[in-house]
Amino acid sequence: MYTPRTFASRPLHELRWLVRGEAALERWTDERLAFGNHFWLFVLGLNNSGTSILAHVLETHPLIRSLPAEGQALTRALPTGAELGVRRNWTARLDDFHWTGESAPEAARRARYDWAFYLDRRPGIVLEKSPPNSVRSRWLQAFFAPSRFLAIVRHPYAVCEGMRRRGGFALEDAARHWARGNGTMLADARELDRFRLVTYEEFCAEPHRVLAGVEAFLELEQPIDRAALDEPLPSHTIDRTTARLQDYNARSLERLSPEEIASINEIVAPVARTLGYELR
Repeated sequence: MYTPRTFASRPLHELRWLVRGEAALERWTDERLAFGNHFWLFVLGLNNSGTSILAHVLETHPLIRSLPAEGQALTRALPTGAELGVRRNWTARLDDFHWTGESAPEAARRARYDWAFYLDRRPGIVLEKSPPNSVRSRWLQAFFAPSRFLAIVRHPYAVCEGMRRRGGFALEDAARHWARGNGTMLADARELDRFRLVTYEEFCAEPHRVLAGVEAFLELEQPIDRAALDEPLPSHTIDRTTARLQDYNARSLERLSPEEIASINEIVAPVARTLGYELR
């Protein structure tokens, strides 16, 4: 629970990390995580791809616990786009974010410790959603066991237009981000034991079917409350207001000229075809 008391006790959390031994810190972390028979659930996907709305719906399930913000903002262990000067275009420095099973074991220990601090003390699945997780899933699988990975992708035109509109990025830079991020995620997914991919488009068009597949993937005995689909969703609409789940791709496409579409196509085509997206 993210409360003023949480902030007040953060200095004690930092002191504990400095003075306790590794075994004691591991015990404290495991007790706070209280997994039981449950697991980590990492929602993968680039910014503007639908990760927030997917995570919001999943968080309504009583068995799923989530952090009060993106995990990358709640630990010092992970690089962030803001720190490295690439903001939402973090694949511009892909080598700094693309971690595998051999990367940064100490960072994993610190991230687990920090994230455990913010979680409710009850058994259940732990959901974490930070966009750069899309390119460090192999590292997460190695150090955050047991874990499962639920990825969401969105048509490149909508993602690129959204990055330009919200962040002022050049369309070519946004297209390279889409291609690098999704291409790396798909390649790394071949090494994952539990991975499921959905698209923003199918989630908007057939949310009940998509959620049924997710429930099976997560082995949830109690279904996700479908009422969440009828509620306003955060950071969802093209004008940044709340609304029920719906597909805004067409409105993004209207904002792109034929020349801009052609420039995006030139960069994203191989990965887009792999994901089954049609290009104009």
